Amino acid sequence: MPSIEQLLPFIVATCIFAFIPGPGMLYMSVQTMARGAKAGWLSSAGFHLAAYVHILAAAFGVTALLQALPVLFAAFKLAGAAYLIWMGMKMLFAGRSRPAADALPPEQSIRQAFRDSLTVELLNPKTALFYLAFLPQFTSPDASAPIWLQIVALGTFANLTFSATDAVCILFSSRLAVMASPSHRITRIGRQIGGIVFIAMGMHIALKSSLNGGSTTGP
Repeated sequence: MPSIEQLLPFIVATCIFAFIPGPGMLYMSVQTMARGAKAGWLSSAGFHLAAYVHILAAAFGVTALLQALPVLFAAFKLAGAAYLIWMGMKMLFAGRSRPAADALPPEQSIRQAFRDSLTVELLNPKTALFYLAFLPQFTSPDASAPIWLQIVALGTFANLTFSATDAVCILFSSRLAVMASPSHRITRIGRQIGGIVFIAMGMHIALKSSLNGGSTTGP
């Protein structure tokens, strides 16, 4: 594995990334508030399972295709944006038309939270490109392990670190949900806010993709 001189900056950078609030934390908070703590945990599991797919892709160089083919990158971004908007519309109108508790059977709702988060993250090319750009910087061709194995090990550490901050986010959101649960009105408002957030996230991604022309260097 890489030397301690390479690993220490990696650990510091990973911890900084993990504690910066981002769309993933917001997504899990919304799922937890709308569907309960179990849905939040399964949303986190979906995100991190998809992240391992991206890590393996980075390890074997598959995501380099996204850099070589900007059209493919743009297509992935637009697909992910459309899925977020679709989820937001479902949550928004379900919250307006009937009580949140009746929108979906509990188990179906929870399973859907996992499927949604898995799909969103798999359709997120920036996660793939993040791992492709970030992890190789801390590998060494002189290490005893091959480069691909170093990337997998570093990616696993990063993913576990991100999981720790997700746990804090879910526990906090779950507590807020418990405080709001006696009021159906507050619950409906929470679902509507969540739906608006998902729609806004999807539209933001789609707009950035259109303005950047599918460039992989956009923010």
